[in-house]
Amino acid sequence: MPVKSYQDDLLIRLSNSDYAARYLKIALDETLEDGNTEAFLLALKNVIEAKGNVKDIATAADITRQHLHRLLSGNGNPTLETLAAILNAVDLSIDFKPN
Repeated sequence: MPVKSYQDDLLIRLSNSDYAARYLKIALDETLEDGNTEAFLLALKNVIEAKGNVKDIATAADITRQHLHRLLSGNGNPTLETLAAILNAVDLSIDFKPN
């Protein structure tokens, strides 16, 4: 019986926008709790990979591919505007609701 790759299976699930939104929400909630921004950036990178390639997502977000790679590596300085543009490029948005 062939063994499934977790990463391949995750990317298939993340190609669904509802799943990707929940995945990023959980990653953001955990980041807000423990301050581990690298975990959120990894989750965002997974969503980007599931939705297309870095070059296309960067173009759609109107940032350079190098800038996007730098942000995802944790070496950049992501702004709210950049995050919103990246999320828009993968057909997601930021949503707020009361606790």
